[in-house]
Amino acid sequence: MMLKKLAAAVTAASMAIIPFPAGNVNVFTPMNVYAEGTGAKAALPDWIPEDFESALEFRNTYGAVHIQDDLICIVYPNRAPKWKSSDTYGYELRTTADMGQKLKQEIYLSDQTETCFEVFVYQPQVHGDLELKLVDPHVQVNDTPDNWEPPTVAEYTFNVDERLDITETDIYGWLPDCAEEYRMYDITHFNVSVKDNYVVFLLPHNAGTAYDWTLNEKGEDCFELAAVSDCSTISAVPLDGGEINTIYAYKAVKDGCDRISYDFGAVYAGGKKEETRTANCAVFNDAQTVLLSGDMRVTLLDYDTDELIILGEDEVPMIWTNVEINTSEGVMATGPILEINANPSVVDHSISGFFNADVFSFGLQDAPDGYELPGKEGERSGYYNGKIIPEDQMTVTRFDNGSADVVFRLKNKNDTKQSTRITFYDADTGELIDIPDGNAHLVKYTTEDAHIYDIISKTFDITSNPCTIDSCQVYDKSCGYYFTPETRSGWYNDLQFEITSENSDCIELTCRMKWNPNGDFNMDNTLSISDVVLLQKWLLGVNCTETTDFKAADFCRDNRLDVFDLVLMKRELINQDCLYVEPDVKVGYAPLTVLEDGLKLYIGPDESYGYVEDISIPYGIRLNENGYQNGNDNWVFVFYRYRYGWIRTVKEDNITPTIRYELICDKPVIYLYPEKETDVHVELELTGAELSTTYPRYNNGWDVTASPDGSLLNKADGTHHKYLFWDAVNCRTIFDFSSGFCVAGSDTESFLKEKLTYMGLTEEEMNEFIVYWLPLMEHNKYNLISFQGSAYTDSAKLDITPEPDSLLRIFMAYVPLENAVDIQPQQLETFERKGFTVVEWGGSKIKL
Repeated sequence: MMLKKLAAAVTAASMAIIPFPAGNVNVFTPMNVYAEGTGAKAALPDWIPEDFESALEFRNTYGAVHIQDDLICIVYPNRAPKWKSSDTYGYELRTTADMGQKLKQEIYLSDQTETCFEVFVYQPQVHGDLELKLVDPHVQVNDTPDNWEPPTVAEYTFNVDERLDITETDIYGWLPDCAEEYRMYDITHFNVSVKDNYVVFLLPHNAGTAYDWTLNEKGEDCFELAAVSDCSTISAVPLDGGEINTIYAYKAVKDGCDRISYDFGAVYAGGKKEETRTANCAVFNDAQTVLLSGDMRVTLLDYDTDELIILGEDEVPMIWTNVEINTSEGVMATGPILEINANPSVVDHSISGFFNADVFSFGLQDAPDGYELPGKEGERSGYYNGKIIPEDQMTVTRFDNGSADVVFRLKNKNDTKQSTRITFYDADTGELIDIPDGNAHLVKYTTEDAHIYDIISKTFDITSNPCTIDSCQVYDKSCGYYFTPETRSGWYNDLQFEITSENSDCIELTCRMKWNPNGDFNMDNTLSISDVVLLQKWLLGVNCTETTDFKAADFCRDNRLDVFDLVLMKRELINQDCLYVEPDVKVGYAPLTVLEDGLKLYIGPDESYGYVEDISIPYGIRLNENGYQNGNDNWVFVFYRYRYGWIRTVKEDNITPTIRYELICDKPVIYLYPEKETDVHVELELTGAELSTTYPRYNNGWDVTASPDGSLLNKADGTHHKYLFWDAVNCRTIFDFSSGFCVAGSDTESFLKEKLTYMGLTEEEMNEFIVYWLPLMEHNKYNLISFQGSAYTDSAKLDITPEPDSLLRIFMAYVPLENAVDIQPQQLETFERKGFTVVEWGGSKIKL
């Protein structure tokens, strides 16, 4: 039984403190008070089994234990003798003294089988550690009747907190022990997985056959068998055949490296081995941590206390990577972004291949809230082919099985004693600058050692002028700076800093910035002839002339509007209204980030067109691609500071990137279902992204042996898989949102079930899709969802040999929204499986 913890939802009215039996502290009264069989108290809830059939359903759904409504319910099987006398069978429930009350103990029988179910219901009423033990009172284990203890049949432990919330603390708090829990665990875990210091094997086989699993390597140096859990579906009537789902859990007991493996095949002498499942393990930290081959575990610690850093509810720190492999055709480079979803957590299952590359570097992209990376200002901390910069920032421990344990030590910002006080002045007028809406940002960046998948920048919130920032590392003369937001009136640039004073508590800075009015006098988001006409009418005193933004038209910077401003506005319009080259293809949303400081904005997609002299795009700015030319990947069409133009995507060497696209293709998985066991070759051609992480490893394609049930044998290393996995970064695909669906976050699950079933995913495929995407989507207020067609398939082409008879590729692009929007409903097609069938699903989150 997996952990099923339900909060007690205690209200103030129900939290009266009452005395419990002598010797115990005062406790909260449970919200629900039960006493079965009395009219004065509440009846037990409907989910408690009341007969054999409901007890059987309980076992298949929850296993032995379920927690709900302040109650613990245990349903345990027994064998009733044919005469079915309760004097000769039935268990006894023993509990931690004075922790609560037993509300029910009942045995349910069936005429079709000797198996019966015994149901126990217990309600804790005191906080603390609770033990519930089933013993068999009918078995005497020694010859001294006055001094014998009945044997223990099962034992479960729990923690009850001060609000009487119940958490199961034994191994079955997470280890499946029934059919439904096994199904969900199988969806979210590999056949061999790790939980804390346990190694878990899923070992299914068909009953009634001569095939089963045999223990090959026992792992006796570092492990001991902790639990064997039969998760097969229980039936009231014995069945011939069916699937037997068994889980073996091994607990680490000693540090070192060890292997556990099971072979599947015919159990008779000389039977052929069909499959092997292996756990190649590194055990460390006093046998409290286990890593499988290729795993990389990451831990974030406080630099000064060495305590774990608590991550925020929606906080997911990222790790940048740089991998380069020298080949006869040149350098192959990639850089997958790894997510830290918990602390600690395993962020990659195939990291050993990266460590063996010609170049492998990685580091923390952003520190959690309240923390910052140690190290010198502007120094990019991280791991560089075995060298750590700075040395005290992290430790990397590599093990013989190819796994690695990484620890980042981060400085608490609250420990920074010195602050910085900045005063912002207009460089032309010398006046204090008004902060737009009391909310602006000073962005600091460095271009040294920049990498395509990492922007080394820091943003400081500016809420007033002057503004005090709780950091002494705001100003560094080797870094670049820009100021946001660019208001509707114009923008500031050419930031010039000066240190005016410095002491142990505070650094005083002045920052002078040059104001650039944009001429958008009528506030329609562009400078055009209509702004010139409006200003001219206003200067002539034409009646009913409405003005909206004086600052946008004050080109003379004298806090007044006159004919001189009109002349300068006309000149700016003439300079801006150069005939730029229109793109062949105009696109919608394709966010990108500039990676080169001072990127020029050209009139056309070639340097021969010339560039706009007063435009210099700083490093780290986010833009949106608005178009491109067919057959020309070196230039993209953008809109920046009220100007349309073209920017280079690579430097003059045609290799080094100047921009990075922010979209990713996230977790496409490919299922193969041939009609008979078939050798299959799968190749992936990406025209709008770079391949990042693959599993199993992609080596000019995947070569696998596929079975009709979808199981795959990877020929390269003999490993077994349910699907082929890949993802991509630097995605330049322009996704189509001309139609789609706007769905409330709370409705995401039901929406996906309906649409994915209609489009043709099986229940198992649909569950795997939902398990991955639902946690990312259901907490958004709304999601704008569109299932992509040719926009995706044309940029990620599959070449499969032999050619499949039917192919389904589902790719979901979605945008998290704060408010609902109207969109034309998307017309979806259904899919018919025939012959050799291939199914793929994936998706991409688009940030506005």
